[in-house]
This record gives sequence, structure tokens and C-alpha cells, in this order.
Amino acid sequence: MGLRGRTAAVVLAVVAAVLAAGCGGSGDRAQAPQTTTAATAASRPLFAYDASRPLGFRDAGRVNSNYPIAVRDVSYVTPAGRVEAYTVVPLKGTDLPAVIFLHGSGEDRRRFVLPAAWVAGRGAVGMTLTLPSTSAGAAPTGVTPEQRLARDRRIFAADVIAVRRAVDLLASMPRVDKSRIGLVGWSLGARVGAVAAGVEPRLRSVVLMSGGSLPISAYVAQTPAALRQQVRASLTQIDPLRWLARARGSIMLQDGRKDQVVPRTALLELAKASPKGSVLRWYPAGHELNAQAYRDQLAFLTKTLPISGPPVKGADTGP
Repeated sequence: MGLRGRTAAVVLAVVAAVLAAGCGGSGDRAQAPQTTTAATAASRPLFAYDASRPLGFRDAGRVNSNYPIAVRDVSYVTPAGRVEAYTVVPLKGTDLPAVIFLHGSGEDRRRFVLPAAWVAGRGAVGMTLTLPSTSAGAAPTGVTPEQRLARDRRIFAADVIAVRRAVDLLASMPRVDKSRIGLVGWSLGARVGAVAAGVEPRLRSVVLMSGGSLPISAYVAQTPAALRQQVRASLTQIDPLRWLARARGSIMLQDGRKDQVVPRTALLELAKASPKGSVLRWYPAGHELNAQAYRDQLAFLTKTLPISGPPVKGADTGP
């Protein structure tokens, strides 16, 4: 392998490490959240979209029966293409809060249908979606390090924009109170959720499960000197630590003491980056967490959105 090939391999390995299992990073977290820098200005268009464009909403109908909560097969349009989702809706009620659920790497909208049904059972609208990154596939062979960085940055941005368009969709629903929209993200979904929390001001309450992030400097140090500035600039744009520090809503972080997927140092870094007043809970569990984590999460959402019920008769409201 020649020098160029070795350089590409190193950069691709670094990018893979950043994007795997909810890990990201920041070398600039010490800077005040309100400070405008060149990196901040450059990253804003990355998550921008034309909110005036039609959502292209489609409802293919209910996919369950004989239950007081309706699970509906829906989809909507983003700049990256059509996003498949489920809305999980009580059969009655108006001015309902809503919660978006984000899955982990390689998963889809099915992952959190049950937790979405639990919030619906309490008197809210749940929504799960398949992040665009799920169908992105592997990078083409022969790409340069620069091309790989740009590609993965675009894929991550598409995930964040899919969340923002989901907020648009929920806000357009006549039975949803658009001032009470929350989000739950697990693993990769927590990393996407951490950025969305800082980018999307309409998110009132955010729960990040098993989400971690290391400083960007930890990844930059592994790349060839000639590419370090470019790698730093690219990763800074999608840095969960920097964006989470800008979140306006209530934040809860849930982590497992036995997590063998995301390093404890990365879990701690994301917690340290969260705004003052955020809630951090640790569980005697692995990356998947446990039933107590879901009970705590439901209690947090019920309080901070708030979800005021009444509970739906005959529906489960938690584990």
C-alpha cells in the first residue's frame, strides 16, 4: 500500500470510529455556547432546509388492531428523500404533546414502537422514524479521505434534518400541541438527538440513551498531519458535544455502567457537555439499558413536556 493508500486507510478508520455506536467528539467544547465562530457559521447551512416545501405526507393506514392506540404507517419528504415512520396515536384527545424516538445504527422505525406506545398510553403522540443513514450503504471503493469526510457529514446532516422535518410534521397535526414536542434517542440516535437538541429550538424535552462523544482532538491526533485541519473542521460541524451545549430544552442522559459499546469516557464527555440543570442517570446495565431506564424516561417526559393524560383505558403506559 502506497503513502496515499495508507493515509486514506487511517482517515477512514478515524471517521468510522467517530460515527460508530453513537460516538462523536469535540475539541472546542470549552468555548461559550453563544460564541459565533467560523466553524459555527459554516455548520449552520449543513442542517438547514426549506421549511416552506411541502412535507409530502402519506398515511398508508393503521397497521395494528384491537388496541386503543393506533399505529399508523406514514412517511414524509426530506431533501435526502422519503422517510418512513410510524405515528402512535391515542384514539381520542386534543392538544397532545408528542415524542420522537430515534433508533441505533443499522436499525429502523420498528425499534421503538413499544416505548412510543407507552407515551401514547399516557396521552401523547409517539413517532418513530427510520433515519436516512440506515439506507446509505457503504462508501464506494476508491474514495479519497476528503470525499469520505464529506459523504459521512452529508449522511449525518440528513439524519438531523429528518428529525427537524419530523418536528414540522408533528407541529402540523391538528391534535398535537406544537409547543410540547420531545425526543428520545438511543446510541446513534442519541448522537443525532444531541445535535438536534442544539439545532432545533422546538424540542422541549430530550432524552439521550447510551450516547457518547470523545473530544475531536482525540480523533484528529490519529490522522496524518497534513489532513488534521480539514478533519477537525469537518468533525466540528457535526460535533454532538458542541451542539448539545446549545440545547434549550430539558435534557436527560441515561447510561449503563456496564456499557461495552460506548466507552465510559465518551459517555461522561457527553454528560459534561450538557447544559446546566440536565439530569444524568446511571444504571447497572449494558448498552441496551434496562426497564428502570424506561420508567425514569417516561417520568421525565411526563414532567417536562408535560404529558398530562389521562391514561388511555386498556393501554400499557410503561414497562
